[in-house]
Amino acid sequence: MFVRPPQILAPKKQADPLSEALEQEILSEKIATLSRLNKKLEAALAHLAAEEAKGPQACAHTHALLQAQAGEALWHVIIQREIAGLTGLKGFLDEMGVPREVRLNAGPVPPHLRNCR
Repeated sequence: MFVRPPQILAPKKQADPLSEALEQEILSEKIATLSRLNKKLEAALAHLAAEEAKGPQACAHTHALLQAQAGEALWHVIIQREIAGLTGLKGFLDEMGVPREVRLNAGPVPPHLRNCR
């Protein structure tokens, strides 16, 4: 019968420094992209909040467009978070103050609104 020792006792393999450097570069690019997308989401949410603060005199079409743009920005952030391996989306959405309507409409801007940019 063959018994293998625990993996923790196995000798460490020498890692390739070039592949480690490449993995580090890829990770830093993922995080930089996530940071840019988070800023874009924050800006979209700020524009939406400013439009909502105008009250009843705000244009419904402009509000729908801003809501769709915020939903698209949220969609991009969600995808990038998954690529980076981050979990806990609900906590992130709560901390960012993403409105329920934006959460429900996360995705690409609809074609009928896309032409109005």
